[in-house]
Amino acid sequence: MIKFSRKDIENKKGMTLVEVIMACSMMVLLMGIVSVMIIRSFSVNKYTFEQGLNTSALQSSLRNFSRYLREARQSDAGGYLIEYADDFEVYYFADIDNDSITERVHYFVEDYQLKIGSSNPSAFPVSYPAEDEEVKIIGNGIVNNASQPLFYYYNQDYPSDVINNPLTTPASSQDIGMIQIDLYVNIDTEHVPDSMRMSTFVRPRNIK
Repeated sequence: MIKFSRKDIENKKGMTLVEVIMACSMMVLLMGIVSVMIIRSFSVNKYTFEQGLNTSALQSSLRNFSRYLREARQSDAGGYLIEYADDFEVYYFADIDNDSITERVHYFVEDYQLKIGSSNPSAFPVSYPAEDEEVKIIGNGIVNNASQPLFYYYNQDYPSDVINNPLTTPASSQDIGMIQIDLYVNIDTEHVPDSMRMSTFVRPRNIK
């Protein structure tokens, strides 16, 4: 028969209430830290994914903008190929759907969204409606401010002429030789890092 001494029994005692409370507190604290790290990681990954998708869409939109503007031409009613050129919107004429009809194309920013509007001419006499007939959202998170115009306009002597460029706005259609679209993009303005900048220059082929 095995006998245990008092000392052996005391050594085999379990955790005290204080020790249990401390262990539980440490476990809760550890779980909280892990949860915060997981949530923060998910938030960062979600932002990166959404920003990546938006950037891809905007890059595609910039390619289309460049292609359409490069092929800009006189409207079906005649007149200059660029109708209006200001800091945050531009109107020009181009066949953007390959139907042999020249649409009036409108690029602008509204509610942090980059949009494209288009209008078809009437049959006869040829004229274009005052408002866009169709508007599509082509990008989100546009955060350009008043000191960061969406569009810059340059004469045909740029870049050798840096004194008179960029042109003051609204720019005269006859003076424009090249257009720059300059986007500042951030789908979540409270999120760091700072906004992404995307820019491209386009020289319409039909400008004389």
